[in-house]
Amino acid sequence: MIKLFRGEPPKSLTSASVASLTSEYTTSGKSVWNLESIKKALLAYSSSKCAYCEESLDIASNYMEVEHFYPKVPHSHLVVEWKNLLPACKRCNTSKGKYDPATDGMIVNPADVYPQKHLYFSELTLRYRDDIGERTIRACNLNRTDRLFRVRSDLHAAMHHSLERTRSDMKTYLAGNTSYENEQKIVRSVASLLKSADPKKPYAAFLASSLLSDPTYIWIKESLQGSGLWEPLDKLEQSAKSVQLAR
Repeated sequence: MIKLFRGEPPKSLTSASVASLTSEYTTSGKSVWNLESIKKALLAYSSSKCAYCEESLDIASNYMEVEHFYPKVPHSHLVVEWKNLLPACKRCNTSKGKYDPATDGMIVNPADVYPQKHLYFSELTLRYRDDIGERTIRACNLNRTDRLFRVRSDLHAAMHHSLERTRSDMKTYLAGNTSYENEQKIVRSVASLLKSADPKKPYAAFLASSLLSDPTYIWIKESLQGSGLWEPLDKLEQSAKSVQLAR
C-alpha cells in the first residue's frame, strides 16, 4: 500500500449529479457508482492499481471495483461522494466487505494518510505499528496466502537473482574490469531494480521495502558510490524510498 494523491472528481460528478445518483440509489438500490467516468478517474490517480494491495487492475484477468471506504449501508449518502471512493481489486473489496471505519475502528485510507505511519514490511509479511495498521491488515486480508504471499515470494526471488548477478558484475568491476560496457551493465541493472519499485508500478511498497533493506543492494550501492557511479541512480532511489514501508 502506498500513499495516493486523490485527483479531481470527474467532470460528470457535479453536485447535481451526486444528489440525483444518491437519490436513485436510495430508491432503487442500483449500482450508480459504476460509471465509466468514475472508474477512469479512480484508475488515473492510482496508476491502475488496487488502493490496498497494489495489484494491477489493467490486465485482462483483473478488473476494478469501486470501493466505498465507508460502506453503502449505513452511509447511503456517500455512495458517490468522491472522497469515499477508492479503486480496489475484487479480493480486497470482498475482504473488506461491510467493514465500517466509523463503528468498527478506523483503518488506513491511502488517499488520506501515509501508510508508513501504520504499516511496515518484514520480509514477505505486512505488519502493523498500531491498532489502525492491525485493523487495516485484518479488514482487507493483506497477508492472504492464496495470492499475495505467492506474488511477494516470486517478486523477492526475482529481485534476489538480479541482485546476485549484479553483485558478481560489481566484484568484477572492483577487481579491475572497469570497461564502459561493464560499468553501464551494472548501472542499468540497478536502475531496473529501482524502477520496479517506482510508485506507479504494481506492488511498489513491497518491492521498495525489500530492495532498499537488502544487504546485497546496500553493498552494491556503497560500491557504486565509492566508484563515483551512483549519481544517475539517486533520483530513482529517492522515488522508491517515498513508498518504502520500512520497519
